[in-house]
Amino acid sequence: MDKHNLFHTPTIYTLERIDWAVLMFTAFGVLLLHVREVNWWHFAWAFALPDVLGTFPGLYCYYFRCSGEHRSIPTVIHQLYNFGHSFATTVLFCAIWYAIGGRLEWAMLAFPIHLCGDRSVFGNIYKPFGTAFEPVKHEAYRRFERDYQAAGTW
Repeated sequence: MDKHNLFHTPTIYTLERIDWAVLMFTAFGVLLLHVREVNWWHFAWAFALPDVLGTFPGLYCYYFRCSGEHRSIPTVIHQLYNFGHSFATTVLFCAIWYAIGGRLEWAMLAFPIHLCGDRSVFGNIYKPFGTAFEPVKHEAYRRFERDYQAAGTW
């Protein structure tokens, strides 16, 4: 993928997921080095926050409020997911945490562990507008995939 070809082949997507896994395991390793210093309630709160903000509202809309093949959901749901699963947002939350508490703590490693886990384990990066909330191959992508494979470059 580059700035002119905004897609991943299966191999490149797998390599990207491996990179995210390396970051996740690194953050988890640092957490384990400080396991006795971790406030596990704070860790659980920080780990859940991205999903509380973005995933749970999306799943509710997707499974209980929408119908059809792609179960179209309001754009705001994609925006909430992308906001909650952004490293910029987690930096903002950590800055607020620091401003309130006067220090950062090891529990805040929950944010990068969560985001890197979503990207590596589940393959979820950001939710593009106009796609289903849960992974469903878009018909336009199916056409592209067929054309790209037919060119022998997949």
